[in-house]
Amino acid sequence: MNDALASLLEEAPAITVFLVLGIGLVALFTGQPWWWMVFPVGFAVVLPLVAILSDTFVPDADAANEGESNERDEREETQDALDTLRNRYARGEIDEAEFERRVERLLENETVDDIEARRERERSSN
Repeated sequence: MNDALASLLEEAPAITVFLVLGIGLVALFTGQPWWWMVFPVGFAVVLPLVAILSDTFVPDADAANEGESNERDEREETQDALDTLRNRYARGEIDEAEFERRVERLLENETVDDIEARRERERSSN
């Protein structure tokens, strides 16, 4: 789906609101006897349908954003862990060899699944 169509579908509910208001007000000012029906039908039937359909056909930007957010969270967690290691090394709580070992282990474990797999390997080797 091209970006222009996706953008139009994202804005479809807002466009529908203005269309319902416009049609209802034009019908009111031109003296149409059915003017009042535009609002309940437009807002109670048409607008929810348009919103559902636009959500159905628009590519899921939230899923893409969630993936980016998860990656960002993982990077922040890794950075926090590195900062903690640096602070412990600077305070003398761990020596240089331990610091390097832990940094290497931290950087090789990119996800929780990686950590769990490594722990399972360590358990099975013992």
